[in-house]
Amino acid sequence: MGIRLHYEAFQPRFKRKGANLPGRRGTRVFDSVNRRTALSMGGAAAFSRAFSPSTMAIAARKRSAAPAKSVIFLALYGGPPHQDTFDLKPNAPVEVRGEFKPISTTLPGFQVCEYLPKLANLAHLYTTLRSVTHEDNGHESAFYSLMTGRPHPQPNTIARPAPTDHPSYGSLINFARKESPPVPGFVLVGGKTSTGIGQNEGFLGAGWAPYLVKQDANEPGFRVDDWTPSKHISAERFVRRRKLLERLNVSSSGSGFDDQAFGSHQERAFDILTTSSMRNAFSIEEESPATRAAYGDHPFGQNLLLARRLVEAGVPIVQVNWRNRGDGGFDTHSNNFNMCKGYLFPKLDGCLSALLIDLEQRGLLDDTLVVAAGEFGRTPKINRDGGRDHWAGVNSMLLAGGGVKRGYVFGASDRIGAFPSHKPVGPWDVQATILHCFGINPASQVKDPLGRPIPISTGKVITDVLL
Repeated sequence: MGIRLHYEAFQPRFKRKGANLPGRRGTRVFDSVNRRTALSMGGAAAFSRAFSPSTMAIAARKRSAAPAKSVIFLALYGGPPHQDTFDLKPNAPVEVRGEFKPISTTLPGFQVCEYLPKLANLAHLYTTLRSVTHEDNGHESAFYSLMTGRPHPQPNTIARPAPTDHPSYGSLINFARKESPPVPGFVLVGGKTSTGIGQNEGFLGAGWAPYLVKQDANEPGFRVDDWTPSKHISAERFVRRRKLLERLNVSSSGSGFDDQAFGSHQERAFDILTTSSMRNAFSIEEESPATRAAYGDHPFGQNLLLARRLVEAGVPIVQVNWRNRGDGGFDTHSNNFNMCKGYLFPKLDGCLSALLIDLEQRGLLDDTLVVAAGEFGRTPKINRDGGRDHWAGVNSMLLAGGGVKRGYVFGASDRIGAFPSHKPVGPWDVQATILHCFGINPASQVKDPLGRPIPISTGKVITDVLL
């Protein structure tokens, strides 16, 4: 009888010294540890050695700083409390520091919240930004800045999408790369947040819109109809429809609109619909029970697992939104500590750790940039309802893989976590860094709605975090 590989069985117990068991590239740790191996090697200890800091250091010497091939963006809508996650202030007054205790990580001198033990044991895999700052305390308008790298013209508002908006980073990357893979260039999993602001193609036009998966991958019978063949349309009939469309495109040439652009998007749509890689990617039920359990039986966990499958299928940009599904999400204006320790942090700790480990052991992390970020942080001072309110003064973000340093902390906030004290950066700088990791020059230009050339980013690449 095989051991049940729930994620809790893999909490690493790192040792600073001693022998390490190198992990094999491509080995699927979640699936490959049998009962005898787990018992003889100590289960968690075997896993931790495979991903210990010294083993990762050996791998780091072999890595190249090639541009990222894909990005998985974990959009933590609502604004996680930075001082309760990655930037605790244990020496601050009690009304600031709160009730959570810091714990040590695999990165000497770096501590995180006691309710993020799995991420603590993987700190040698990621970079933490502790000095992200801007001035917008509105969910939607601030989320627009996070997604587009531009301040919203109406800050601190419940902003709604407009055709003249700047494009999301995902649409912008696909536009700048000018590549047409036989898969969608940008997939948004789990539905859009709130008004959908910042998650669109903006002035680039509909041809650069993300493909939206509205369902959550943990839903029973999860399926995406666009990639589920209809029993009423045979493959031969589908090919005949494509040939008919080609003839229509030829006959409509010179009709007055951009025939070439329209036709190319239609052609690509057919290519995407006929590829098997996307159908396979959405077949999440093919994952082992151990892997699915590691990510967690909740929307965000299974959506992250789907994101990994989409990256394996060749999708370059995948965004997974952690949005309010009736539980308040990360918008903890009241009852902050019970919400965080009760379900928010355990879910985030489990699924984000599972993603990092899964990408690493499949040999995908070096080529996949992982970003975990909210639109702002929370107030230093705890309010009378036991919560923290919106605070754009400083925030923390997590970056991993895709040309980013491992085991690194960038910037710092002041003694109460109110403002940056060292190396302040904005969401536009994070966007410029993402573009750079894809080999895109942030200073390159695109035409705005009035036809004027503008730089695709106003930010500066955060070179300190790059390999």
